[in-house]
Amino acid sequence: MLTRPINRKDIIRDTYFFSGSVYISQAMFFIRGFLNARILGPGLYGLWSGLNIILSYSAYSHMGGLSAMNREIPFQKGRDSLGDMDRARNAAFTMTLITGGMFSVVLIIAAFLLWGRLSNAEACGLIAISLLGFVSILYEFCQTSLISFKRFLVVSKGNIVFSILSVIATLILLPLFNIYGVYLTAVSIPLLNLAYLWLKEHYSPKLCMDFKEMLRLIKIGFPIMSIDFLETTITNASGIVVLFMLGNVNFAYFSVAMLAARFLMYFPKSVNRTFEPHIYQSYGETGRIGDLKKYLIKPTQVMAMLFPLLIAASYIAAAFFIRHFLPKYTPAVLPLFIILISRFFVSFSPTSIAFITAINKQKFLVPVYIFGIAIAAGLSFIFIKMGLDVTGAAFAFLTASFFTGSVIFLYAVSKLTKNVLEAIGYLALSCGALLYTLAVIMFNEAVVLNSQDIFSDMLALTAKLGLLFIFGLPLIYIANKKTKIISDMFNITKINRHCEGEARSNL
Repeated sequence: MLTRPINRKDIIRDTYFFSGSVYISQAMFFIRGFLNARILGPGLYGLWSGLNIILSYSAYSHMGGLSAMNREIPFQKGRDSLGDMDRARNAAFTMTLITGGMFSVVLIIAAFLLWGRLSNAEACGLIAISLLGFVSILYEFCQTSLISFKRFLVVSKGNIVFSILSVIATLILLPLFNIYGVYLTAVSIPLLNLAYLWLKEHYSPKLCMDFKEMLRLIKIGFPIMSIDFLETTITNASGIVVLFMLGNVNFAYFSVAMLAARFLMYFPKSVNRTFEPHIYQSYGETGRIGDLKKYLIKPTQVMAMLFPLLIAASYIAAAFFIRHFLPKYTPAVLPLFIILISRFFVSFSPTSIAFITAINKQKFLVPVYIFGIAIAAGLSFIFIKMGLDVTGAAFAFLTASFFTGSVIFLYAVSKLTKNVLEAIGYLALSCGALLYTLAVIMFNEAVVLNSQDIFSDMLALTAKLGLLFIFGLPLIYIANKKTKIISDMFNITKINRHCEGEARSNL
């Protein structure tokens, strides 16, 4: 078996396809989320957001099988071991089918047992989440398999097409069926996307009751999955405290802020997913940590310079949108600003976790995330008791994000440099662009005032974005000077023409 050499153009092309499609799909998710919030109102939207917490944990029912497969396929590809690749994929599919089905059945049983104590909307919501959880875990299997083989174009097309369909379905079904329309859309669109990926997958997975292989995958993947689980719990911890201490309406405000910030998060996540197979394959081929430096430092330099600009643009646009289209959710604007800052610290080095996983040091991350959860939950409780309400929970999330993001980055860099002071220097330089951008935002807000009139506010919005672009030019210049990333992205059409024949053959 011949492995394709890893080069810069491959990575840039894959990032271009996948990150672009993820951002389009998340823009659609963002629109769908705001439509849900506007039509349902804070009460029912708070219910739907609470159900989504359950859904977020259904993604971990595979017991680490998918996490291991995500690492093993490119790793074994780097070692030219086709048999081990197929064995891992079949075992992961079997685990996913069994454990995902069990999770869904438990939720359905719980819904029927609690039917008398729950409202119809809550009980039907549990059933919808159980079905969606099963569909989502199978979709994640197909997507992970395709990404492991770097078939980003197939996944990208599905991301775009079905996210647009989800907005159309929301516009049609939500006015007709209220929250039940949300449930129907949430289940049907991922099911169609799953069918598309399944048909595009050249390899049909087989049931494989190889318990020895399953245990091997759990041993590899469970620590990786545990990290994702704990990372999700950090995100959910402050929201859960808000839900139990302040109720559905305040939780709806917090959820709208998280929704806007979530849209922003998918760019660094997509960069990480793009780099993962390249990192794992490279380490499988050489086994040298030093060869992975370019996958850690360069992405950090780019993200640290450019991500603060995305944060600023997201805040300006989302605050405008909330003021004029979701006026019932105006208490979410300040928490949104704080949560967006939080996202920087878990995003400025998008490949740190993949780097740590590649060198098999992922166990270090578990206590870091556990401490982060304690910070988020504990400080949320304290700040809410002090009367800070949703804003206090956002500050707690910021503190937890700063701790986890900084510690993980410092640990990753220390494995390369063996010098703690040098690692701290990298961290300080990375935070410099954020501080500069926050100063630009404050200048913007002081100079260009908001207006209750939507037309006047649109002019203010344009002026703010224009000033942000002007003040952001130095950061763009520095990022390009260090990595040539902007120049490469302008030349991407040439790369696309070179790769079009190969991309079509992958379809």
